[in-house]
Amino acid sequence: MSPLEVPTINPNIDIEKSVGIDLGLKDFLVTGDGLYVPIPQYYRKAQKRLTKEQRKLAHKKNKASKRRAKQVRKVAKLHAKIARQRKEFHHKTAVLLLRKYEVIAHENLNIKGLARTRLAKSVHDAGWGTFITILANKAEKAGCLTIGVNPSGTTQMCSDCDAHVPKTLSDRWHACPDCSLELHRDENSGRNMLKKAEGHPVFKARGVRSTSWTMKREARPLSAG
Repeated sequence: MSPLEVPTINPNIDIEKSVGIDLGLKDFLVTGDGLYVPIPQYYRKAQKRLTKEQRKLAHKKNKASKRRAKQVRKVAKLHAKIARQRKEFHHKTAVLLLRKYEVIAHENLNIKGLARTRLAKSVHDAGWGTFITILANKAEKAGCLTIGVNPSGTTQMCSDCDAHVPKTLSDRWHACPDCSLELHRDENSGRNMLKKAEGHPVFKARGVRSTSWTMKREARPLSAG
């Protein structure tokens, strides 16, 4: 889609089926209403074997030899398998979400910035950017909607009363001293993603605000596979 094109919003979208998602490295994603999708870490799991095969390749110095060519194919095959597994997981997870939700708010990712940090390998393994692209494409085909938002403050702000609740990276639980809301930090962040999406036309046109969270929370880990 070119910058001059305006996407058509399905007027039949059910905004009651809206959710915010928080992408992470402990869980692949957590929704604001308590859906947990574990991260499979395909690259990490294959890393030992991949390192072994790459070491074998490095020892084969003659680039014209058949043995080296065979080893090159073996390493390439391993990389292709990892990429295929990751892509299948992304597609299954997108389908899982779109069967339950029609509007999905997510953070606008700074993949290039994250790729320069110590988390680069884990970020690459998760493939967040590819997943968001797949999710957006599937949502458009299904008449649903994805909304990217600025994630700034979503972890530290209480999703119920907007109070600032400081947390370190090791703090996994949100406990607001002002309104007494308690839940997993990633669920809290997911809820804030949805609140930040309120400025989107699909919400503005219907006067919707997500300031009150009255849904039942049944936070049970679910698998995308």
